[in-house]
Amino acid sequence: YMGLLKDMSLNVILHPLVFLNISDHHTRAKVLSGKEKRVIGCLFGKQTGRNLEIFNSFELDYKGETGKGTITIEELFIKQQSEMLKQLFPEFEVIGWYSSSPKGVPEEEDENIHKVIQKYNENPIYLILNANPPPGREIPLNIYEGNTQIVQQKPVFSFQLVNYQIASLPAERVAVEGVAKSHEAEAGSSKYRLAMTQPLNAIKMLKLQLATLSKMIALEPKLKTDQDFLRKLNNILSRIPLITSPILAEEEKTEMAEVALVNEMATMAKTIEVLQEAVEKYKTMGIDKQNNINFIWHL
Repeated sequence: YMGLLKDMSLNVILHPLVFLNISDHHTRAKVLSGKEKRVIGCLFGKQTGRNLEIFNSFELDYKGETGKGTITIEELFIKQQSEMLKQLFPEFEVIGWYSSSPKGVPEEEDENIHKVIQKYNENPIYLILNANPPPGREIPLNIYEGNTQIVQQKPVFSFQLVNYQIASLPAERVAVEGVAKSHEAEAGSSKYRLAMTQPLNAIKMLKLQLATLSKMIALEPKLKTDQDFLRKLNNILSRIPLITSPILAEEEKTEMAEVALVNEMATMAKTIEVLQEAVEKYKTMGIDKQNNINFIWHL
């Protein structure tokens, strides 16, 4: 029985790019409005049974005021955005939604939004960013799962808190850190670059010493017949590992491809966001222009 419960539990893996996107969305909305403003978006990833992996997210615009139950979401945009992303990642789908909250817990109007997302996923998850996190090093994110129970012969909906894990590939961590610091004019090197500085300097020094040794042998032909020197040279060269494995070469290519892919995804996300803002401004200008024409016509 315990094993069955364990298999039915939800296993959620969150990639850091999602947290970066949501934090950026919340920060921009707060700066543009000059006050705390709730943000809403969709989560995109892979789902296999009760195992969910959140890889990316996209923002949603809404109408109405928060806290009054009047929020409405443009469902056509969700459909268009999800179809566009599925062309790039066929195995991905909309697996839930996210929002920001001053307390980091679900609000009364969230049930209606959750029902809209259920049109694209039967059992979506709900990720909440705590807009006013308490002091500490914990990540201000909570993930919930919708649950409906029969109480006194009536269905009662509630959100249940689920555990999640932060997981990412080394290539993704490097790329996300680079994207996070890309807007800083005086951003220093990342900790991964600093960690690789010492091994890189050691390799450069080894290469310089081997080049010096090669020149010495070329200038002194007698060394080629000096058995004692040749034994010492063979001892030195035998300590240098020869990395010629095709498996390692293939892994290196994969790592490079993953770094390039994550960078491309981040760039595409930013580009789509800029295009969306441009389209909204164009629509607004078109409406204002049409209103002016109508006004002049009536005059």
